[in-house]
Amino acid sequence: MPAGTAKASSALIVTMPSDREIVLTRVFHAPRHLVFEALTKPEHLLHWYGPHSCPLVDCTVDLRVGGTWRYILRGPDGRDMGMRGVYREITPYDRIISTESFDDYPGESLNTVTLTEEAGKTTLTTRVLYESKETRDAVIRSGMEQGAGETYDRLAEHLDTTVATQSPEHELVITRVFDAPRELVFECWTQPEHLQHWQGAPRGFTVTSSESEIRPGGFFRICMRSPEGVDSWLQGGYREIVRPERVVFTHSWLDAARKPAGKPTLVTVTLLERAGKTEMTLRQTGFASLESRDGHTYGWSSALDVLADYLAESGAEAARAIVVSRLFDAPRTLVFDAFTDSKHVGNWWGPRGFTITTESMDVRVGGVWRFVMHGPDGVGYPNKITYLEIMKPERLVYDHGDAGAQGYFRTTVTFAEEGQKTRLTMRLTFQSVEERETVVKKYNAIEGGRQTLDRLGEQLDKMQELLTTRVFDAPREVVFQAWTEAERLQRWWGPKGFTNPVCEVDVRPGGAIRIHMRGPDGNVYPMTGVFQEIVPPERLVFLTSALDQKGEPLFEVLNTVTFADQGGKTKLTVHATVSKVKPEAAQHLVGMELGWSMSLDRLADRLADRLVDRLAEEVEG
Repeated sequence: MPAGTAKASSALIVTMPSDREIVLTRVFHAPRHLVFEALTKPEHLLHWYGPHSCPLVDCTVDLRVGGTWRYILRGPDGRDMGMRGVYREITPYDRIISTESFDDYPGESLNTVTLTEEAGKTTLTTRVLYESKETRDAVIRSGMEQGAGETYDRLAEHLDTTVATQSPEHELVITRVFDAPRELVFECWTQPEHLQHWQGAPRGFTVTSSESEIRPGGFFRICMRSPEGVDSWLQGGYREIVRPERVVFTHSWLDAARKPAGKPTLVTVTLLERAGKTEMTLRQTGFASLESRDGHTYGWSSALDVLADYLAESGAEAARAIVVSRLFDAPRTLVFDAFTDSKHVGNWWGPRGFTITTESMDVRVGGVWRFVMHGPDGVGYPNKITYLEIMKPERLVYDHGDAGAQGYFRTTVTFAEEGQKTRLTMRLTFQSVEERETVVKKYNAIEGGRQTLDRLGEQLDKMQELLTTRVFDAPREVVFQAWTEAERLQRWWGPKGFTNPVCEVDVRPGGAIRIHMRGPDGNVYPMTGVFQEIVPPERLVFLTSALDQKGEPLFEVLNTVTFADQGGKTKLTVHATVSKVKPEAAQHLVGMELGWSMSLDRLADRLADRLVDRLAEEVEG
């Protein structure tokens, strides 16, 4: 935030919670989405950023992780001052993390902006972390507090003007009553399996492209084709999802370059239970004109007609179904393996507090999985699953129990790629509406499904993260050398049967790692990396990347290795965290735990050989 000479606003609270931090807090009389837009869009920033004596005259914003921003402010002497940064994290309407530096001054700060809304007001908190206490103190002495106070005053004035222009006349409200339970109507707004049948498109339109991440902070982007063949693109971001009561999202039409054609509007969908039916109210605000509002009235009315038809046509089956969906930050093959491999599925299947014991698991068409689910009360519940359809890694269909028996249902599981992530959708179809309602109300099945997917997410994290500990009968200086001297590392790195024809390490912060592992089949698996931290003989931190045949990274692993002395022995702990995973890397991750175990076995053997050699030298001496 630029400095200035004006008196600081009393509405701004400035604190210094640590030697390197400054925290600025201000409450604004505006909803959170407007404050977020004022912080991130040039058309807003140019109205308020900077004190009156040093206003913003030019700015560019590339609002994405890894994107850059640059501001030019003009001082009272007419000289321009440039500042810039890179976005590290963006959670729409909630949080922005970016770097900040000035063209004419050395150093860089890390700025974390958070927004919280209550009763239509937004608290903006900016936490600035500097490289040193001296830099922080120099910023305070420069008059930052006064300049920031006036800048935030200007932001408050701009937001007041923005809020005032949102006339109540420019609001669309549509109320419908659907002959369907509220839970089902909510799923039609939030589950891809239902959305694909209507997508908010008017009657006669078809959706030719659709991608989404349905969660608070997530997004959607679709293309609708009119009966005349004209394509219309729109996108939005999910601000709030409260099951089964409310969905709030932004809505923006895109131009020919697929950029927002104007300011986004805000859509709030609320659902009320009305004697087994659902009263839905759609409220859309922020229209630039009455004409724009009226133009959306037909579109939404027609789209809701399509939704009503879908609920009526498929209501009989849909009313018997439970659908749960989750987007996992893991490749599709890995998620499929977690669902079908007994050594993984036993770690996550069932709601929290439940465990399972697998008696047999035959994952093939016609195969059966028999297991006992143990409740928190210790009671065991025998289960039988029969596989009907297996399309790895896209789809599973299975019967839970026997058709006609009590508790029977059929499950369809789909695994859809969304970039490098995987959307898993489970559809459980019961024999009757009454059976569905029984498991929902008596056994809390919907919440149980969510908890089960929570546990699957945790298991996937573990499958992409490894924490292992070994105790070696050798001093830690010797074990540390085995990790940092190329000729020693070359002798044990990799699973049993592997050799390392190339093993080069430059052991210093920023130093490179280059290892080529050759498997028993003769295939070579290249790996590169860089050391980030070296504390002899206590700690190593290094980043590695497994490469494909083209030399491109398949995934990255952040490795933290600690060496603790235990009475002449060494307790070694390896913490490996995987990121940036490509879909084709899943098979490598499945074997990561075994690979590390075999490598550490080889290290133990090498250390034992060294101990024998040392004892022999002592005897000869």
